[in-house]
Amino acid sequence: MTLSEALFARTSCREYLPRPLSAAQRQQLDKAVQQSSRRAGLSIRLVCGQPDPFSAFSKGGGRIKGASNYFLFAGPAADPDLDEKCGYYGEELILTAQAMGLGTCWVGGTYSREQCQCHLEAGEELVCIAAVGCPAPGKGKARPLKRPEALIQETADAPEWFQSGIAAVQRAPSAMNRQGYRFSCRRDGTVRVRLCGTGSFTLVDLGIAKRHFELGAHGGEWTWGDGGIFRKAREEKSCGAVVWRQIEGRREYLLVQHNGGHWSFPKGHVENRETEAETAAREIREETGLTAEIHTDFRKQVTYSPKPGVVKDVIFFTAIPAGGRERPQESEISQLRWLPFSEAARQITYATDEEILLAAEAYLNGASKPQA
Repeated sequence: MTLSEALFARTSCREYLPRPLSAAQRQQLDKAVQQSSRRAGLSIRLVCGQPDPFSAFSKGGGRIKGASNYFLFAGPAADPDLDEKCGYYGEELILTAQAMGLGTCWVGGTYSREQCQCHLEAGEELVCIAAVGCPAPGKGKARPLKRPEALIQETADAPEWFQSGIAAVQRAPSAMNRQGYRFSCRRDGTVRVRLCGTGSFTLVDLGIAKRHFELGAHGGEWTWGDGGIFRKAREEKSCGAVVWRQIEGRREYLLVQHNGGHWSFPKGHVENRETEAETAAREIREETGLTAEIHTDFRKQVTYSPKPGVVKDVIFFTAIPAGGRERPQESEISQLRWLPFSEAARQITYATDEEILLAAEAYLNGASKPQA
């Protein structure tokens, strides 16, 4: 499930099963937390097995029940955009958890701030937290959506991607469901968002809305603050595959270390009139020296921004080696490594790629979920 898909599937979860996160779930969330913190200059943390922040508020309507894990959103107190960044990057983590099948709920006031302060360092400011865990069946809470026109200030021959962005903003969580912002499509092709209300967590809400709009519009960049400007990204497409083999009854996966240092799967840009499968096969051959049989029944997508102004869709299939000789492509790949599932999951750098591996393992096992 992509973040864009998770956005439309998510509901706020206020009741959780008394079940700890699995080691695989914690590993994947920890990767996502570290990556978001580094990109944003924040101090986001995943705190597990500690119900204390919620226990004092366990009674009464609208309280969080059964939660023992949470994301803590904090950062440099001197950062003028701290609240908005926590909303923007925090929602990215919320949607990552949703894509993993977990429940989440933003929590602004019904928790003990004192219990969270011990996780902070000098000069850091706590903004808010979000519960995360295994959702109790049937406890997700959907909310009524505002009409699109209630979120738009003005349009100037708005393109389809603007309308898609607004459809995503409709589903943006907001304190008291205020959604106190309005989006304008301008004649120069940019989008501006302005606040139209006040209250607690207004800037957190603004950051969440910006992330939703960006996902709905399929990529782009925002400037921070009230009146922030969005510029649509140029779209690119790559294809690759999760390459696997069976050795002495054990399945192994082929990972490549790109020259940038990160571990992932072989992949690359679509060229000329290639089909997706043809691109995947060519990239495997170029990056690893192996020819491969591509299996297109498994098809998963990852979307990310490799550099400013660009959004990339990467399509992954599964594949098995069919010939050739292993050798890393010197210009792009520093080394190759065959690893069993659990070791491969730890080795993969990005949480989104780990999600692809988990899905491939489940698919190859013929089950809905891999064994942790």
